Amino acid sequence: MDELTGEVLLDLAGTHDMHRLMEDADLTGWGWITPAQVQGFLQQKGSYLAGYRDPVWGNKTAATLIVERSRAHGISPLYMLARIQIESGLIQSGNSNNLAKATGCGCPDSGGCSSNYAGFGNQIECGAAKIRNYLRDLDAGRPTVSGWKVGLTKQTLDPCTVTPATKATAALYTYTPWVGAYAMQCGRTTVGGSSLVSAVFARYRTDYNWGSSCVIMGDIKAKYDAVNGPVLLGACQAGELSTPDGVGRFNHFERGSIYWTPTLGAHVVMGQIRIKWEQLGWEVSVLGYPITDELTTPDGVGRYNHFERGSIYWTEATGAWEIHGDIRAKWEQLGWERSELGYPTTGETKTPDGAGRYNHFQNGSIYWTQATGAHEVRGLIRAKWEQLGWEKSYLGYPTTDEQATPDGVGRYNHFERGSIYFTPATGAHEVIGDINTKWIALGREAGLLGYPLTDETKTPDGVGRFNHFQNGSIYWTATTGAHEVHGPIRAKWESLGWETGALGYPVKDEYAVTGGRESEFQKGFLTLNTATNTVTVRMK
Repeated sequence: MDELTGEVLLDLAGTHDMHRLMEDADLTGWGWITPAQVQGFLQQKGSYLAGYRDPVWGNKTAATLIVERSRAHGISPLYMLARIQIESGLIQSGNSNNLAKATGCGCPDSGGCSSNYAGFGNQIECGAAKIRNYLRDLDAGRPTVSGWKVGLTKQTLDPCTVTPATKATAALYTYTPWVGAYAMQCGRTTVGGSSLVSAVFARYRTDYNWGSSCVIMGDIKAKYDAVNGPVLLGACQAGELSTPDGVGRFNHFERGSIYWTPTLGAHVVMGQIRIKWEQLGWEVSVLGYPITDELTTPDGVGRYNHFERGSIYWTEATGAWEIHGDIRAKWEQLGWERSELGYPTTGETKTPDGAGRYNHFQNGSIYWTQATGAHEVRGLIRAKWEQLGWEKSYLGYPTTDEQATPDGVGRYNHFERGSIYFTPATGAHEVIGDINTKWIALGREAGLLGYPLTDETKTPDGVGRFNHFQNGSIYWTATTGAHEVHGPIRAKWESLGWETGALGYPVKDEYAVTGGRESEFQKGFLTLNTATNTVTVRMK
């Protein structure tokens, strides 16, 4: 008896390589198996499940649930049968009704099962989803949640020192961290462990006539032949199947898939792009079905597939990321990966404030809201916006792409409540609120003040705000409003201590007087004699 599960161990032990318990194609293949075949297998074994229907899952038969949930996660139904048997004995017993522990999902060896996964259908869904999650990590080159990875040596709980040779083996040890009684190198004879899954799988694959392993036909066969499928995609792993949404058909191969619909035709998806599409939910994701094969980008660096409602782009440096909707339309308008932005480095993501969406790229970002549309931000303007707090800053979301200023010297983005302006000489600075309104009224960078030299800044006395510009400043308080000060008058005001001096804040822009120019302040005036270039003070 297995001391952990209570199940009777098989007669033959020590026949499996603990480093290679299962091939990847065995764990993710066998997709051609039908519910009718599984039903026949259960009846052949005298299984309790042969007569079971799950009321929580639409009164579906156990055979239907095993096939449907396995296919939904790209896991072999034959593996699922082996997993059910070693965890609960439900396959080979007419008496066992241990539905709560059907796949052992959420049921640690220390005892007890989580109520979140109770019920047969929930157990099948949980067991298939967990294995798929482990494979996603492994496909992306990451170790699984418990540290298993191909080529990485690790101790099991037997203990045995194992170096998984396949992703399937690493996934099995993540699910059940025992080698058990069926490995030739190591293991405990009183525990079935992961080697028992391998042993039961091997027995079940020959216990029943599961039919042809793969059928390729029609438009999918034509596409397979057209792309030299044996070389590009490898051997067929899942015969032509109907997609879960009922619209299309597909075949899985060693290195990719071909998906087909009557309106879109047949297209190849493979490698990291296929993994990303799978993570998003295949054809029921926001992207829909592929409308191109995987293609090389015009710059020769990356690869991509276009889908009904978006695209996935990949490079060795950035990985594979999806882009869709208005953000994709903006990126296309800018020139795709040959634009200033380069390739995406994230998928479309919700902003922290919940109002917008964004993709980051190698050299910038595109942000979108329903109110503002999609706009790109990049370079030092983006760096400044990031420093200020992105869309949560006072500026809010961008309302323009980065633009060249009319004088050709600078660059800018307008935002919901202000702007960021940049030149190589001045750097990137934000101008907002009433100061921005005043600067606009004065002609922005083409006016007398020129470009900003600072962001809007709190005055030392804490009462006002200001921006310094190339040729002057704008100061603001709630009581005085926003006013510009420049030239010799500004220099004199600075020498007197700015707003903390005797004059206080400006209350008017500079204006003409007889013989010169003048600015009015809260407590006095500064008057410029243009003939002598001297500034005099007159208090109120």
